Amino acid sequence: MKNHVYLNGSLHWLRNDGSIIAFNPETEQARLIQTDFPRGLTSRTLFASGVNSLTLVSANEKVIYVYALRNILSDPKWVLEKQIQNGVIDKNIVTWYVEAYNGKCLVLRTCYDGVVHVYDLSASKWAVMASVPIWYDANLDFFLFTPSLYSVVGLDDILACGDRGISSLSSIMTLVDRSSPENQLMKMSVDEKEEVKLHLGMLFE
Repeated sequence: MKNHVYLNGSLHWLRNDGSIIAFNPETEQARLIQTDFPRGLTSRTLFASGVNSLTLVSANEKVIYVYALRNILSDPKWVLEKQIQNGVIDKNIVTWYVEAYNGKCLVLRTCYDGVVHVYDLSASKWAVMASVPIWYDANLDFFLFTPSLYSVVGLDDILACGDRGISSLSSIMTLVDRSSPENQLMKMSVDEKEEVKLHLGMLFE
């Protein structure tokens, strides 16, 4: 799986054989975590960070399984922690994805209409949070967005302004990838940008 997960000061990559590479950017040390995939994983499986543990989320049309990696330092094993009824997908919806998970909520997205469904684990309820424009669908990733006061070297030149803070979501997306469809955000009105930021903030409050 191409996505990495940041947890407890280290970046983690899940390999095709089920093992995990962990890298600590501060110490510049890497280690290999030997473990096997849980049985019965579906093609819709997400590698994510849960509450103080690495997590695998595997979903089918009826049930979503949440596994946590336990005893990571001594005898790492995937343990089934939750089973969530898939209340938003039926057989008529062919293409859909597990987009994000953080231990508090789970995000699914249907492709034909771009609707983002969020499951609140504390309330055990599904809700429609937003919809993604069709032009966004080609290169789409969901991330936990946390505003930061840290400065970035060269940011003044890139943003062409004297403020080191990033003032809008569109500026962030432009910095990440100037050639991606995210640059369509630059064409949005102020109200549209605020609505997108509100949705992203509500997903992971």
